[in-house]
Amino acid sequence: MLTDHPTLLLVGNRFSGFSAAHPEVLTVSEFIRHLRNDAGAPRPEHLTLQPGQGIGESQWDLLRLEIAERGLSHRIHLLPALPAPAGRHETHKHLEVNRLIASPRMTGPGRYRADLRVHNDNELLIDHQTGQHVQGMVAVEAARQMFLTVTERFLLPDDRERYFVINSLDTEFENFLFPLAAEIDYRIVESDTADPDRLSFTVEIGIEQAGRRCTRTEVRFTAFENRLIESKEQRRAEKALAAVVERREGAYADAAVH
Repeated sequence: MLTDHPTLLLVGNRFSGFSAAHPEVLTVSEFIRHLRNDAGAPRPEHLTLQPGQGIGESQWDLLRLEIAERGLSHRIHLLPALPAPAGRHETHKHLEVNRLIASPRMTGPGRYRADLRVHNDNELLIDHQTGQHVQGMVAVEAARQMFLTVTERFLLPDDRERYFVINSLDTEFENFLFPLAAEIDYRIVESDTADPDRLSFTVEIGIEQAGRRCTRTEVRFTAFENRLIESKEQRRAEKALAAVVERREGAYADAAVH
């Protein structure tokens, strides 16, 4: 039998550890396998599918097709898929699968919110996903993308390209983050925007799920006008390169003597 629950939560296949521990949770592959294998089995009159993390519109489209092919569209209802992620320019991530921020919005003076959206093939899940919870580095990266996205969309005074420099980033892990719906809260603690070439912020970013805060991240960062930071970066790169080459040449010379 497919399920005894009137509502099932589906997660991406990376989160099989979470689905294995909860009978009301299945991965996409597990649900499709049950759907195909239990063709003649009794089912509840109505079943609602709710998306968790690792589920996007493409997985939802696949499920709609599988359900329709078996004539079950009138009995199995799919809730809306998680929102699409913010764009490449805002998150500073080229690939959509690696973008963690969705639907950023202003909620008050100096306050912003967004949905957390973890793709099944996110770069941080491919080589390290164990247990039931989402790995901590996902929360850290989500905080990084959140300050970039909010600044790019809401806080820049003009269209000039800017280079972001993190001065400090401190994350406290307060509760496990699970592959369920979650929101990101963003609060500006301090800001210095008098000089449009150099915008400085201290912000607090919290990831919240099921009424609890999972992580708290404080970030101090500066958004420089590109021309200011590029020359400084070039000079420091040249100095670092020269120092490393000089040290290595000295080590080779000492080895030759001995």
